[in-house]
Amino acid sequence: VKELITDLIEKLEAEAGSDATEKAYCDEQLAKTAEKKGELEYDISKLTAKIDQATAKSTSLKAEVQELQAELAALAKQQAEMDTIRREGHAAFVQAKTDLEAGLAGVRKALTVLREYYGGSASAAALLQGGGLRNAMQQPAIPETHAKAIGAGNSVIGILEVVESD
Repeated sequence: VKELITDLIEKLEAEAGSDATEKAYCDEQLAKTAEKKGELEYDISKLTAKIDQATAKSTSLKAEVQELQAELAALAKQQAEMDTIRREGHAAFVQAKTDLEAGLAGVRKALTVLREYYGGSASAAALLQGGGLRNAMQQPAIPETHAKAIGAGNSVIGILEVVESD
């Protein structure tokens, strides 16, 4: 019986020693786990803050993109309007140029005719039909020579030259 009790005591002491070792191990692991948990919670809070900052930046960038897209649309509309105005202005210019060229050709033609009429030293009869030989039909008498108004003609020619230069 004594031996049984001694064995039992030794067995209990061995179990108590192993329990103490196990408790020390558990206490050590609990401390490490608590420390690691604290580190991970700190990392989580840092990452959550970064996520919140990135979300805020993303939101502001999306708003900026929308604003820039609206500005681009306005610029595209304005460019289209300016292109339309430019085309209309060009068409008006082409028409005005054609009209001015036709008018200038008319002024030059008038100047040529007036210079020939007033500027030439040919006789006044140059504008009349020739009457050297009379036909079988009787022609009317040659009219009196027409006197050119050279002063007025030169004034008109001067005015037309100014118009041509403009």
